[in-house]
This record gives sequence, C-alpha cells and structure tokens, in this order.
Amino acid sequence: MTRNNTQEQQAVIDSDANLLAVDAFAGTGKTSTLVKYAEARPSQRILYIAFNKSVAAEAKERFPENVDCRTTHSLAYAAVGRKFAEKLGNAQPYMVAQAFKCNTKRAKLALEAVSSWLCSIDAEITLNHINQDEVQDPIEADALVDLARNVWERMQDPRSDLKMPHDGYLKLWAMGQPRLRYDIILLDEAQDTNPITLDLVMSQQGHAKIVLVGDRHQGIYGFRKAMNAMEAVEAQERVALTQSFRFAQGIADVATALLQAFKGEDRCVKGRSDISVKWSIDYRKHYAIIGRTNAGLFSAAANVVMGRRERRLHFVGGFDSYLFGKVLDAYYLWADERARIKDATIARFQNFHDFKQYGDEAGDAEVKALVKTVEQYRMDVPVIYNAMRAAETPVQDRADITLTTGHRAKGLEWDQVMVADDFIELPPGEDDFDEEEVNLLYVGVTRAIESILLPGSLREWLESTGFDFNQQSECEQSETKALPHADVAQSEELRRLITERALLAEAITDAAQMCGLFDSKASVPDFNQLQQLIHELGRECLRANLMRAEAQYAG
Repeated sequence: MTRNNTQEQQAVIDSDANLLAVDAFAGTGKTSTLVKYAEARPSQRILYIAFNKSVAAEAKERFPENVDCRTTHSLAYAAVGRKFAEKLGNAQPYMVAQAFKCNTKRAKLALEAVSSWLCSIDAEITLNHINQDEVQDPIEADALVDLARNVWERMQDPRSDLKMPHDGYLKLWAMGQPRLRYDIILLDEAQDTNPITLDLVMSQQGHAKIVLVGDRHQGIYGFRKAMNAMEAVEAQERVALTQSFRFAQGIADVATALLQAFKGEDRCVKGRSDISVKWSIDYRKHYAIIGRTNAGLFSAAANVVMGRRERRLHFVGGFDSYLFGKVLDAYYLWADERARIKDATIARFQNFHDFKQYGDEAGDAEVKALVKTVEQYRMDVPVIYNAMRAAETPVQDRADITLTTGHRAKGLEWDQVMVADDFIELPPGEDDFDEEEVNLLYVGVTRAIESILLPGSLREWLESTGFDFNQQSECEQSETKALPHADVAQSEELRRLITERALLAEAITDAAQMCGLFDSKASVPDFNQLQQLIHELGRECLRANLMRAEAQYAG
C-alpha cells in the first residue's frame, strides 16, 4: 500500500536548493524520501553515497535507474585502488616493526598517525596526527612523524609487503581532486562522515547540487574520526523529518525525553498511532537484545543460556565478530592464568585489580563491562562462552533471540527489543558525559517497533521526570499475577530479577512452590531464599543446556 507523503517529506522532494540538509529522526523514512526525490528528477544523473557496501547494494534495488548507488571507497577503488588489489588490508604493528627495525610500540603509534592522517583533509602527516597523550617528548614526536611518513611511502610501493589500507587509496584518489560527473549528490548518514569524504563531496558544488541526509543524534563513530557534516556546512535550506513510521508513540516519547534532556533538541519525535507500546516483551516470541559493549552483550547472552529453556541465538555479524575472547582473557586475568591471555592490551596488566582500577579511572566503558561480567560470573565464564557458541545459529529466521550491539543495530528494527543495562547511566555526571553515549542509547531504544524492555537506569530516570508508563502490557500484568502472595515492592524487584535472568515468571514460581518457599497458605514468601533459588536455578540450567549442546555435537 502506497503511503502519502508527509508535509516534511514533500518539502524535501520539492526542494530546489543547491545545498540541502535533511535532519531525519530514527525511522522517519529518509531512504524512501530520497528515492522519491530521485524519481521526481528522472533526467538528472544522481550519485547516492552510502555508508557501507551492504547499504549501497540494498539502495540499488530501491532507487531508479538514473541513480548510481556507491560508497566512496568503491569510487576510489575503480579509479586508483585496483593497482593495490594484491596488497590491500590493515598493516599490523609487527609488520612495521620488522620493516623499519623499531619496537612494536613505536610501530603502533606510527600506524595510528597514518590512520589519523588518512581520514583528514591534510596534505601531509604532521605533529597534529601524533597521539599527544602517548608521546610528549618533542624529539620523539618528530621522529614518529618521519617514521609515519616512511610507512606511508612503503604502503604505496607495489613491491612492498606492507599492506595498503582501504582508506589509503581513498586518500590518494581524493587528493587528486576528482570531478564527479553527476548533477546531484546524495550523502547518506551525513552525521558520521569522515572529513575527507565531506571535503570531496563539497568540492563538487560548482556543478552539482548536494543533499546531506542524517540524524545528528545517531552520530556514534567519533572514535573513527567521523564528524557531523550536518553541522559543518552552511546549508541553503534545512528540512526536518520528525514523523517515524517505525515505532509506537510511547517509544517516540522515550526518544524525545532523551534528546530534549541531554542533547538540547527542541523538536518532538512523532510515533505511529496505529500501534500501542508494550513496556515488556513476550519471551515466547522472537526478540532482540541490544548491548552497548561486547562484554555487556556477553552478560545478556549468559542470562539466556542460564535459563531453563533451550534458546537458539543469532549474533548480527556472527559470533566471532564480537570478540568475546576478551571476556575470556579478562577471566584469565582474574583467575591468575595470565599465560592464556591473547589480547595484548589486557596482557599488559599485572592483575585484575589494576585492570579494574584502570577502567574506573579512564572511564573506559568496555573495560568496566568486562570487569562487571567477570565479577558476576567468575568461574562460570568459560562454561558460558562454550554454551553461547553451541547455541548460535547463523540464520536469524531460525533464532529465538537476536543479539547485537548499538553500533551494529543501526538501520535495523525488531518487533520486540530488550535494551541491555550496560548503556550510559542516567543522569550522567558532568565529568563523564559523552553525547555519543546518549546517541547510542537513543539508537538502541529506537530499534523497537512495539515492545521494549528498558534498562533500569533509563526507566528510573524517566520515572523521576514524571514519564507516564500507564500503558501496561499483558506480559507485565501476567508476571505480577504469577506472584500473588508477595507485597508490591518485592514483586517488582523479583520481576526485575527474573527479567535480568531472562527466565519466565511462571517457571520461577513453579520452582519456588516445589521448594516450599511459599504456598497458598503463606502470606509472603521468603524473598531472600527466592532470590538465591533463581541464582542457583540459573547455574543448573546453564550446565543442562551445555550438556544438551555437547550431546548434539556428539550425535
């Protein structure tokens, strides 16, 4: 069924601006709007620049024939990258150390300088590209600049074994100031653009119209030197897309609350009126779990494999891509088995205490999540790791649960979403406030269509602001009824605990009744004993699930 354009979408389609900026909230149909913009200009040659090749491939199926859907890397590869086809890849510090007879630390710093320069619009590598936190000696900094320049020269040599990174041939192409033969250029995900791509696009203004499309609240790649092109340019016209076609109004209200409180947004996100939000999920149906970090996702998956029911898990991008081996390495550090640690960063810590202290002092979200996970599961970490791998399925349609991080969830959506508890604590402190952390939480929340389970910190903060959760789902009601003898406070705490363990309320209630913790004559169960039961039940279920998986492999 064809949907009528909103006034906001029509404003984009009708715009004749030479430089148009479209600020599109999550789920507001930015791609479909761009398709209609292109369809309205059939005689124009249009270039759609996608964030990655999978998005470009999908866009090719949607845009009309007068639109080329490419990435900047594919354009650069066709022009200059082909001659490096045999040596493309990421140079490792040990390669540089061997080639230039230096230690691996200097090699790593030189590679970081090259990487920083490749994403910039600078003509040559300078002190500005050296990590000033790591190198404070001026003489050493100058020496590193020379080393980085020599590394780059070696990368360009077809006879050298030193790998040419993909950003390398993009840099070479961009420095040649190519003229793109298009009438209109559409730059998608403009909030996460590296400076060299923006400079390349803006240099086409003399002969091509430019349309920048993005959501400044979904900028999550600052660690890759990405910048928000939407705010870096003086657009001739700006249009906002605020009507989401993805999620219920309640989810839109959560997004609005976040953006207005922590991002200074003055507009409201508008949700769908044809569906109602549910503030819980039905564990009997497929749902997605979104974590902030790989370690946080490990913890969420652990809660699943420790459950009573066998679950098939799908990891977006594949199990191995989440580097869960770091959780194992953190465990080996905790268990004083340092010889088994593979990760070089974790290996440089002498003990788990120092590792934990570093995470607290540096405010490193990944390290803090690793520490929390190891302290929570301790000796069970290796068992959980094996159980997760055994439960994995590469096909999402065959999975009971999909697991991913906020970064990988970008552009995806599910009917039911559980947002893990390793996202930013709200409200954030002044010292550790990071806008990108709020952006990641916003991305996580806006992946849900109808049913969402919010992390405790977010829910508590929303309640403190007077947020209205009066639309209670059937799942929440049934869970409350499953514990008729507990007082309200204990029921709520137990419901939270059950949710965190990813266990069904009915199963816990049955187990509690079997153990005699409460029956129809009891007024209030022994809450502490019930909590302990849940913990022990999880451990036993974990082992049962692992035994099932091992039996399947043996068969």
